[in-house]
Amino acid sequence: MVSVEWFRLIKSEDALPIPQTENFTRQKFPYTMNKASFDKLEDMAVFYKHAGRIEYEDFLFEPTFMIGDYFQTLFHNLSPEMQFKSVIFLDAQKQENAPTPIYWVPYLPCGDVIHPDSEIVLGKAKNLVLQKEKLGEARIIHAKLPADDIWLLSLEAAECILRRGPMGITLSKVELR
Repeated sequence: MVSVEWFRLIKSEDALPIPQTENFTRQKFPYTMNKASFDKLEDMAVFYKHAGRIEYEDFLFEPTFMIGDYFQTLFHNLSPEMQFKSVIFLDAQKQENAPTPIYWVPYLPCGDVIHPDSEIVLGKAKNLVLQKEKLGEARIIHAKLPADDIWLLSLEAAECILRRGPMGITLSKVELR
């Protein structure tokens, strides 16, 4: 059954920035992860400077989109064709109580679902419209514009994620035509 409502996953305005890191650059982790860049990635550790926070956001949007460990299985269940590479954050100063968050870089080929009636400004979607007939049975869709990496969730996927109380995101309903 095709979902009649779709939502865009976006960074919350009050989301905290990622901790200060080493070797976590756009050269290795491009804003929009393509297949070639994903294939070059290996599961890895990134050293960060712990700033006393107990928890970190469940989703990161820079330098590339990443899913927190708690949500990775859910994303895989909703979109079994999605592939993942892990990134574990280790405190560079080895503080005893520093969290060790694990994130997953997802790879899902970009779908051609953006409707020509979408309002695009400087390569970013100002008002996103999706082509209803191209959504198919998908529950998660990855799309892109020249300056915008877009993750879309069906109503079913959005409900599954919201039930788990994610930190760092908001969902914005998108129009279908």
